[in-house]
Amino acid sequence: MSAEPGGPRRVVVLGAAGVVGRWYRERLLRATDEVTTADLDGDVDHCEDVRAPGPALRKAVAAADAVVLALPEEAAADCLPWLAGSAARDAVVVTTCSVQRPVFERAAAEAVPQQVLGVNPMFSPVLPSEGRPVVLVAPDADADADADGHGSTGAGVGVRAEAELTLLRERLAEGGMVVTELAPDAHDSAMSYLQALPHAAVLGFLGALAGSPLDLGTLMRIAPPPARTLVALASRILAAPPEIYWDIQRANAEGGARRGELAEALARLDTTVTEGDAEAFRADLATAARRLGTYAQTGAEECQAVFARLQGPSERPGQPGESHPEKPGERGEK
Repeated sequence: MSAEPGGPRRVVVLGAAGVVGRWYRERLLRATDEVTTADLDGDVDHCEDVRAPGPALRKAVAAADAVVLALPEEAAADCLPWLAGSAARDAVVVTTCSVQRPVFERAAAEAVPQQVLGVNPMFSPVLPSEGRPVVLVAPDADADADADGHGSTGAGVGVRAEAELTLLRERLAEGGMVVTELAPDAHDSAMSYLQALPHAAVLGFLGALAGSPLDLGTLMRIAPPPARTLVALASRILAAPPEIYWDIQRANAEGGARRGELAEALARLDTTVTEGDAEAFRADLATAARRLGTYAQTGAEECQAVFARLQGPSERPGQPGESHPEKPGERGEK
């Protein structure tokens, strides 16, 4: 261990000034932890490019029990070579990326001796933690260990990493978060359906709406809740840096397959409607309903609650081309 027995747990957070870095510090670290922070700017201990660290940051990493990579996917992977030579061999590297497989693969390719784990907060860290789904990522994690998603870890996780996982489970649970444990491949497959696919659908809607020749003011005045929900989702994307949603589509190796499936589903719908095949339309919906099972009922109830909130005129009507001063999309917010 890098820390003295019985001494404080030493943690270095790279990307500490970003929204995910702040979330990690506030939710998963304690006053008893000895924390060192680094980022390009902001109120941090080391203001520098964490991909090319100076001697002081390397020294802090050498003494750390855990190094947190609260960074975009590419930057997190780029830190692994220097971490491999600077961090203690029994230290744990924790990545917060929404796509985990590339970081784990890079660690294997670089023969990084430290154990790599992942924590994906799943959605905007600025929102409340109570009830938030969070994914812990570890080699050989088995999400089917029990019905609540509490997985077991296999031979791919060492004693020190298992201790870190236990600590993360406890602190996430203390914050009211719902934890599921997945292996890197299973995590990224899930994210291709939960992030890349829905965002692609919203981006497609946004592109079609933006290309409409109709007056948007008129459309928004008469828009029913389903359309307003999609506009709200699209507007959230527009309020964030494009790099966030580019990473969601580009970094996940299965994103292309999901976009292809979405295109195929739209093509099938178009063919069904063009040919006037109402029976095929009903059959497709019945197949989808069987696949969703009880989730179709809970989803309908959640949708009703959202629509009730959206019923009536917008509280903050905007005009086409009007800018919005509040930008919810900060680095790492997805």
